[in-house]
Amino acid sequence: MFFWLNFIIYFPLISAIFIWLGCNGKNELARSLTLSVVTVETLILTFMYLNGAFPLNYEASWMHETLGFNYVLRLDGFSLALILLTSFLGVISTIVSWERVKNWGSYGPLLLGTITGLVGVFTAYDLILFYTFWEIMLIPIYFMLSFWGDKNSKQAALKFIIVTVFSSLLMLLGLIFLCFIHYAETNEFTLNILDLINSPIKDVTAAKWIFAAMFIAFAVKIPLFPFHFWAPDTYKSGEPGAIILLSGAMANAGIYGVIRFCVPLFPEVSSVFVQMGMALGAFGTVYAALLAIKQTNIRSVFAYSSISHMNIIVVAIFAWQIESLNGAALQLIAHGISIAGLFTIVSMLLDRNKDGNMQELGGLFKKMPALGLVFLVYIVATIGMPGLANFTGEALILAGSFKVSTVWPSLAAISILLSVIYGVRVYGKSMWGPLKNADTSTLVLDLNAREKAMSAMLIILLFFIGLYPNIVLEPIHNSIATLMKIGL
Repeated sequence: MFFWLNFIIYFPLISAIFIWLGCNGKNELARSLTLSVVTVETLILTFMYLNGAFPLNYEASWMHETLGFNYVLRLDGFSLALILLTSFLGVISTIVSWERVKNWGSYGPLLLGTITGLVGVFTAYDLILFYTFWEIMLIPIYFMLSFWGDKNSKQAALKFIIVTVFSSLLMLLGLIFLCFIHYAETNEFTLNILDLINSPIKDVTAAKWIFAAMFIAFAVKIPLFPFHFWAPDTYKSGEPGAIILLSGAMANAGIYGVIRFCVPLFPEVSSVFVQMGMALGAFGTVYAALLAIKQTNIRSVFAYSSISHMNIIVVAIFAWQIESLNGAALQLIAHGISIAGLFTIVSMLLDRNKDGNMQELGGLFKKMPALGLVFLVYIVATIGMPGLANFTGEALILAGSFKVSTVWPSLAAISILLSVIYGVRVYGKSMWGPLKNADTSTLVLDLNAREKAMSAMLIILLFFIGLYPNIVLEPIHNSIATLMKIGL
């Protein structure tokens, strides 16, 4: 128990240190070791997931006992599903950046450090420990976004880190107030989540302010309307491998924080916030989908598509029904895989000297039919085609949300129709019509072996989860059922 919980957290970080120290100037060795580490991590997590090796708990003294901050870890089905997705996306991210990144001695350790931060976030059950891992995951992803990407990547990464650091400080202030108010009411210093849930603070005004501080921090990471403004530029300019981790795994940390901490710690405040929370999610998903239709670069289309699909999950959270929460958890997994697929398409076009400007694309299917077919699967998965992973998640989200409100789920459902419009538009402009720049020799290169392997893994998962959603729903059932004991 102690070994495996800590192994899945620190194995990537310790490996990152060895790669950074021992692979200076050895690019091929560094990227091979990076891929080996994330592959081993994924295989171990897959074994644990398929064999039901959860829940796991571990608690040890951390800071001075009078402070009451302990090293508390817990791994349940919900956490393990998100950690497995994170590790798998680490594999995809590594393969995506395989040829384009030239300094794996730095990039690889940063990627592994990000994974350690994310795994820690999904397992920490003490809020100070959670905050520590939250900060750990931000630092390496900032450098990945800043030093690898297009000419605008540094500016976009700076906006990302300023917004996220400010929101993180809000969360820290909230945690400090929570700790002291809980001490004043119980004479016990603690930020252990179970202790706080069992003895919630009674000061309603303070609870509202602390809830707001934590919710804004998580909303920035989701990214939830209107806190999403940093995301489009970052998604458009960053290295696709880093964006896969950011949009497919790190955004999940924001949703996870609201489900695991905000609502359970402050159920009374959350119950007041139900209609407003569902409204924010509904407006956000439609707003982002409308903006996706107007974009002229496929990276911007995918960025707003990701924002739209993450916002609809917020509708599900504040509905707080068993169907909607199950759908939210399933949608996190499905969105992570499908958005990773879309950014692998971005990566493939970059490798063929195309930056995604739709004015310069068109007719690519004639020269690259394999890429065109793979792209088509990701598009139909994103718009929620039955038989693919996203469909069941969205159906459960809407089914559960309609039990609480008919207005906001109805508004959110419009985004599904809008996703068909921007999906058909972006695919048509890039794949159909006359071939542009036909004299460009790189356009005749269809998928290579590395790209076929990567695409096969993503597509198999999209179909497997779509046809057999219980592979996700069954392991998370007990976790969601436990959360549902907290009524709104």
